[in-house]
Amino acid sequence: MPVVPPTKLAQLQNNVHSIRNVCVLAHVDHGKTTLSDALLATNGIISSKLAGKVRYLDSREDEQERGITMESSGISLYYQLLKKSAD
Repeated sequence: MPVVPPTKLAQLQNNVHSIRNVCVLAHVDHGKTTLSDALLATNGIISSKLAGKVRYLDSREDEQERGITMESSGISLYYQLLKKSAD
């Protein structure tokens, strides 16, 4: 999936009916950071080979050194439905 330009993301965020907020919550060492990296990889922000290793949302130096996420992070991602449901 190609990277979505910031102007397109801003335009999409104006349509509140298309926005989905997601919180990743789990016990320690249950894959939250790996899942987050995998979602980032689907948007072309990081390589899929690095997902789970790069710890992209761990922005603090001590988080990177200790290998543990201590603060929450937020990011906007783009997802395009392949087929619209018949609701």
